[in-house]
Amino acid sequence: MKRNVFLSTMLGLSIFLGATAQGFATAEVKAEPVQPVFAKVNGEVIYQGAYETALRVGGRQRFYHGKAPEADLVAFRREVAERLIEEKVLYQEALRLEMTPDQAWIDKEFSKIEKRYSVSPQWHESGEALQQEIRNGLVERSLIQQLDQAYKSVPAPAEEEVRAYYRESPDKFTSPEQIRVSTILLKVEPWQPKDVWDDTKSRVEQIHAELSAGADFDTFAAQYPPEDKSQMGYIHRGMLGDSAQVAIDQLKEGEHTEPVTLLGGIAIFRLHERREARLNPFEKVRERATALLSRKQSAQLYRERITALMSSASVEFTNPQYYEVASVGVLQDSAHLRANKKKE
Repeated sequence: MKRNVFLSTMLGLSIFLGATAQGFATAEVKAEPVQPVFAKVNGEVIYQGAYETALRVGGRQRFYHGKAPEADLVAFRREVAERLIEEKVLYQEALRLEMTPDQAWIDKEFSKIEKRYSVSPQWHESGEALQQEIRNGLVERSLIQQLDQAYKSVPAPAEEEVRAYYRESPDKFTSPEQIRVSTILLKVEPWQPKDVWDDTKSRVEQIHAELSAGADFDTFAAQYPPEDKSQMGYIHRGMLGDSAQVAIDQLKEGEHTEPVTLLGGIAIFRLHERREARLNPFEKVRERATALLSRKQSAQLYRERITALMSSASVEFTNPQYYEVASVGVLQDSAHLRANKKKE
């Protein structure tokens, strides 16, 4: 199951998943004797209200620009459900491993939520019950974060592994081609009229003719330097833009280009030196190779652990076609309330 960065942020920082979202669910349906069940995960309930709250919070961020195509909404509903289920399974595993929540982090995050959502009528109407449920959700989030870290923990790769990775992935340790150029740039603002550009082009063509006749390039380069000093000296391919790079690619060392029109003016480039791409020696990149391999092994082991955990989970949906149900409204925080007041 794919762990989506957006959903991880949305559900993690907003804390509207698991017990937290169920706190809003409790507040919204407390008059009813029985809350609708969205799904059961290893026998534990995720309420419909929790799922709908996660949809509201996530949908507001994902589709802030307006109504999304139905296919995108269906995919998003599945995404939210999968994330809620995965979080529930991870929480259950953290409890089984007897992990301890980080109380300092919980207090800090609760203060953030209180500041943001205390303007919502639901916050005041729900009272202590909602706030306790939010704290319960933060406990859950803290335990999940700790399990995440434990699952990502891998021993440092052995020397032989790092060397093998270096040999198998030379592109990661190859310095790109470098060129050393000098630039003559007559600046023109993009918004300036055509006659200004035409006058500048005529002047650059005159300079080009003088260079071809033997004039000193450095003299003109000192008079018309590039605004971006990173474009002087050794630079990597692509730093000058496509049109300039194409022109420079045709040069031999010591030659200069024809006038090249850029976004901010018209330029002439001279190629001094071309350094071919080269593989860095292992000793120079040992630390980076070790870090990259460690990150790769961590991600692979983490995914294997999550996959194994999820494959052994029992998941039952009350409505297996839940993703076809239309989205619900939006829970408003202080920023949205202020925006709505401005509209009024």
